[in-house]
Amino acid sequence: MRKMEDLISIIRVKLLITALLYTCVCSSSVEQKIYVELNETVPCVRLLNATHQIGCQSSMSGDTGVLHVLETQSDLDWILSSGPHPPYMVIMETAFFNRSVMMRMKNSSRVSGVAVIVSKTGLAQNFSPHTTCPNQNTDVYSESYGSELANCNVTVWNPLGNGLSYEDFSFPVFALKDENQTQVIRKCYEDHNQRVNGSAPHYPLCAMQLFSHMHAVTDTVTCMRRTDLQNRFSINPEVLCDPLSDFNVWTSTRPLNSSAKGHAANESVVIAAARLDGRSFFWEQAPAAEGTVSGIITLLAAIQALYPVTQEAPPPRNIFFTFFQGEAFDYIGSSKMVYDMEKNDFVIDLKNVHSILEIGQVGLHSGRSLWMHSDPVSRKNDSVNEAVSEMMNRMESAAAGLSVSVGHPSFSQPLPPSSLQRFLRAGPIPGLVLADHQKSFSNRYYESMYDDAENLNVTYPPGLTPDEQLVYETDAAKSLAEVATLVARSLYLQAGGENNSLSNITADPKTVAQLLYGFLVQKNNSWFRSLLPPEVSKKGVNSILIVLVFLGVGSGVGQQHRRAVLRPSVRASLRSRLSCLRASGVRLSKLFHMDRVPLEEHPSAHLSGGQQRTGDVNTRGGRGRAAAVSAGDLLHQLEGGASV
Repeated sequence: MRKMEDLISIIRVKLLITALLYTCVCSSSVEQKIYVELNETVPCVRLLNATHQIGCQSSMSGDTGVLHVLETQSDLDWILSSGPHPPYMVIMETAFFNRSVMMRMKNSSRVSGVAVIVSKTGLAQNFSPHTTCPNQNTDVYSESYGSELANCNVTVWNPLGNGLSYEDFSFPVFALKDENQTQVIRKCYEDHNQRVNGSAPHYPLCAMQLFSHMHAVTDTVTCMRRTDLQNRFSINPEVLCDPLSDFNVWTSTRPLNSSAKGHAANESVVIAAARLDGRSFFWEQAPAAEGTVSGIITLLAAIQALYPVTQEAPPPRNIFFTFFQGEAFDYIGSSKMVYDMEKNDFVIDLKNVHSILEIGQVGLHSGRSLWMHSDPVSRKNDSVNEAVSEMMNRMESAAAGLSVSVGHPSFSQPLPPSSLQRFLRAGPIPGLVLADHQKSFSNRYYESMYDDAENLNVTYPPGLTPDEQLVYETDAAKSLAEVATLVARSLYLQAGGENNSLSNITADPKTVAQLLYGFLVQKNNSWFRSLLPPEVSKKGVNSILIVLVFLGVGSGVGQQHRRAVLRPSVRASLRSRLSCLRASGVRLSKLFHMDRVPLEEHPSAHLSGGQQRTGDVNTRGGRGRAAAVSAGDLLHQLEGGASV
């Protein structure tokens, strides 16, 4: 067994173009004539929590099946019932990748694996593999807190969710990204496997072999126990599962003593928060444009807009900006920060928190309206209700003169899934979640690989060069710049700043445009490269920046790297490990001219022993380490944050 770095080495896709004669092929030259390697693939992987396992994986030696392209209902019937050569390896277009089809194949012994062709052709009007009620087992609403609001009883936040990401498939499932390679597959199928007048073809047949085996099974507790046994009694101890872990990132308008822990005397902070991570059915393939990137970019642009005025006319309260990692998995990042605050193991504690403004999905899909969501349970407390009402009034005041408007849902509506809920579990804190939906999400592709630049309306006129696209102010960039201006002005007022300074707070649409391009279109661009140290940037165009909105996979809480950086990596095939360069950090100060505002990082690892509950995610992916770098690395001050 290997470590998690080797996951990429063992995940391979082979196309067998010969008769299905299961004999040993020992010559590499013969193997090259028989197999075609498909490198541009993305796997669905196995994940564990405290009680369950979800995801996909192959058997130890991989799974093989006769290739069949799913294009019609007749093809599905052939695969599941009448085809004479099971098991089948199913190749499907996006149009057939839905819960109904996948569950029928899951319950059939005639399917050995699935490969989904990633294409916008035939894409459904909506697709969300997440659940209809994200993070419902760990949100604030429960039998003891707003029981009538629990389990999305009042508002179903993600009504389009089909829950595929939370199913357990016993066969491998891959996404195929390279169009040329999918054409090779189609040709092999058409030449050898395609039915003629409804009759089954005869051997030789074309087959596919999928490898994505992982050793993690059952649940986190079981896997941790087995790993512990390996470490105790094996001469060569091996890790069977690794924790999802990474770093939260924070900074503040006034320096905080990061060496001191617990309550900060004479310090009152307004927390401005956004999530850093996104996920999808396929590991690493999570652009999260509307779901995550819109919030990240809005808050970054707000930080830049706030810096000059907070230096010239500093408000009485400190503004504490934080980006939480791992929120898709039961709020890992915010849970860790709240836990450390409660244990006096953070630079501030909960008593220092004056209020919280969280930036949710703000892509403005429907019109120009934003909504201020609040918690109706905590607002039953008169002082909290008064503070929340004042926050809303300040935001409405900050919106004056902007092209966006703000409103608030009915008083009885609960909070949407948000990091604020984890703070409310610790106590009544005034807070708002800003989002572009009044009730259910307006994002049609929530937590899917199709929540991409196009979903956020990031499009460019034809004929622009990459450098011209980098600085082109799209409609999405202009909209998010307006939202960032609203957020920055609201935070300034909430921190006690004066109204007469608001006109000096305006977000830069060019910066927003560059961030959108870098996160969603082309990571390897001149602007991102200009932020890298010389020893990295001199690598040239062959050094690809990995900037994924993705939760990193660490090697254990006690073994995390203490430093983080936006790390370049040389692209390799899926059979090769991505080699990472660890250089000096890309500073937030360099990005946004906040050179006197310190940037700190905070582990988003799991709670200490004894803190888990049924349903809480202490998720551990299967064997190996995912080859991805978190988007949070763009913000990290030092080196090594997300383990690769």
